[in-house]
Amino acid sequence: MSGEKLTITRTFNDSRERVFDAFTRKDAIQAWYGPEGFTVPSVAIDPSPGGKYRIEMHSPEGSVYVVTGQFREVNRPEKLVFTWAWLDGAGVGPESLVTLTFKDKGGSTEMTLVHSGFATVETRDAHNGGWTSSLDCLAAMLAGKPQPVEARPTIIGDPRSTHVRSARMVFAEKSIAYALEPQPPHTPAVDAIHPLGKIPAFRSGKLQLFETSAIMRYVDEAFPGPRLMPETPADRAHAEQWISCVHCYFFDSMIVRYVLQYIFPKGADGKPDQVVISAARTDMARHFGMLEAAYNGRNFLVGERPTIADLFIAPIVFYVRNMPEGKEVLAPFAAVRRAHSAIAERDSFKATLPPTK
Repeated sequence: MSGEKLTITRTFNDSRERVFDAFTRKDAIQAWYGPEGFTVPSVAIDPSPGGKYRIEMHSPEGSVYVVTGQFREVNRPEKLVFTWAWLDGAGVGPESLVTLTFKDKGGSTEMTLVHSGFATVETRDAHNGGWTSSLDCLAAMLAGKPQPVEARPTIIGDPRSTHVRSARMVFAEKSIAYALEPQPPHTPAVDAIHPLGKIPAFRSGKLQLFETSAIMRYVDEAFPGPRLMPETPADRAHAEQWISCVHCYFFDSMIVRYVLQYIFPKGADGKPDQVVISAARTDMARHFGMLEAAYNGRNFLVGERPTIADLFIAPIVFYVRNMPEGKEVLAPFAAVRRAHSAIAERDSFKATLPPTK
């Protein structure tokens, strides 16, 4: 294999076995592979001579990079040789070769990486930057240092917030790794992103976003995984219809005027204001009736899969049903209760349950 060649030598304060295994074990690869800020949601690997591998890396901005190849030599813990090719829309790109050698240096390991067969100097130099950053991540992983939070897609906000939970559910539905930075509203970390100090705020590399709908829509479109907005214009419009209802009507009646009356009582003697609650319950009955009709035998508002609209509704219904009259409020709405039970079984719902204190 001819062409341009890249050589990098690094010393790691760990055994040859552990450094070698970092390139062949799925769990290790997912902990460090790729430049700083990248996540690795998918790895398929057979670390044996002739075995194949496929590693999917996601940048902080949501771009997806997939590298694949075949192992030529596997001699643990001394040497590892494998081919390297990027997948793109046209299929498999040009193939190059990676050779890793591991030398014992009295408790530490000197690793030499030779990546050969590049077609151009520019391609070689681009890989130099990627490998250098990646090996920094490997050193941090071997030293037990987690990736800096600011390098990962990060949701900033109180995990008890329904909006924060909705944003987190998008990541969980798409199986995308992210960081949660628990912060109440109007703290410096939130104010640095949201001009009004509201939560959630979002950071991914250099990108910063505020407003829950914008965050959820960006994650859905920028990251791989099942799409959370329907394919057809009519179905997308129906999903938008229910998202708008949450923002304009449901959140006010169900959370602001009902749930928060119990969490932050503002009535006489520090008790919930029953006048406010009574008016809220009248509006809630109308709003739950709208949802009842919309489900129409399904467990989701639009189609047979959850959409962003469902991820907005689920955290709200969760709080309503846990209030003193919650069961009474929801009793007339069998379809709403059925739909909520269905989404409550999803991993995204279970993984984002708010803390009890």
